[in-house]
Amino acid sequence: VLLAAAMVMGMSVSAFAANDKEVTFGGGDVATNSQKVDEITFANVIIYDKEGDYKTTKNSWEDVTNLESGDVLYFAVRDKDGKAIEEKADSNWKIKLKGDEYVKNATFFWDSKSEVYPAEKALYVKVVLEDDFDFYAEDEVNFYFYIKNTKNGDESQKAKVSYDFKNIGEKNLDEDDLDWVITVDKPTTYVYDKNAKGAYGVFDFDNGAYLEFKLYGGEKYTLSAEEKYNKELSKEYDTDVEVITFRLKNVDNADLVLKSSKDNKQVVAVVDGELVPVEAEYIKGHKFESGKKADGYLVENAEYTQYAVIDADVEIEVEETKDTTKPSTDKTNPETGANDFVGAAVALAVVSVAAAGALAFKK
Repeated sequence: VLLAAAMVMGMSVSAFAANDKEVTFGGGDVATNSQKVDEITFANVIIYDKEGDYKTTKNSWEDVTNLESGDVLYFAVRDKDGKAIEEKADSNWKIKLKGDEYVKNATFFWDSKSEVYPAEKALYVKVVLEDDFDFYAEDEVNFYFYIKNTKNGDESQKAKVSYDFKNIGEKNLDEDDLDWVITVDKPTTYVYDKNAKGAYGVFDFDNGAYLEFKLYGGEKYTLSAEEKYNKELSKEYDTDVEVITFRLKNVDNADLVLKSSKDNKQVVAVVDGELVPVEAEYIKGHKFESGKKADGYLVENAEYTQYAVIDADVEIEVEETKDTTKPSTDKTNPETGANDFVGAAVALAVVSVAAAGALAFKK
């Protein structure tokens, strides 16, 4: 029993502590040892967008604001006197970073051709942000990084970046606002009045869908949707497949209406790269709680994040072993199996306690 309890406690701590740690990113690639890591500073943050176009230059990491998903930040590596490091990073140097849920990658970049900043050859720490807002736990993003010499343990100055995530707008809602259909034309966090009673709201996504769910006072709801033609699925099923991807935070038990003027269609979800039939009813003039009416396919208590409306005559083979588990609508830690292990430990504890009780009762 004690062993099982210890396993439960130990694995629980591991599961909850996984977020609060530093992650090691790319290291240097040449033996130089010419710079003392503990004297290194960072300056001139040069920012490009995810398409590779120059955006702006900031005087320091403290000036970084209003970034967008997928942006690429080049932090100029300087010595204690502010002089650029004009050589590659040492092989003992590693980038240590905390807040990696916001960062896709971090590497050293030796700009020998002055590609980042005109007429300056310099060493940079290149930080690539995640390229989609649902990677972010909050609207305000925070992370820091520094360089560590793994040979002697020396650490550089920490570059601490804190900024508002520009891609997500914010709107306040009260009970009267829910009498109308709310149009969602970009990723938005809706803040429902803390003094308002729980009520249903209808959200209209310009790209072909309505979503209805209940809002509660003081809660925040982040919504976005994107419609995109899926070439691979279109080729596989020999029909046009336009996939709507919903990114939702704090949204539960939502009813979905996929806009359509005809009923000779079928609704499918995209799960693990395959189409899965979804139970949906075509309703002409479906009436929402707010009184709004719409024509389309109603999916009650929608449980997936990707949907498409395709021709009814497309045959979809369903494998009995297919995993159609509801995908998460909130980007958090990647699944590590820790919860499964905790569950196993709990089960072991229960069995152990039961065995001990049975033995005591027998005696």
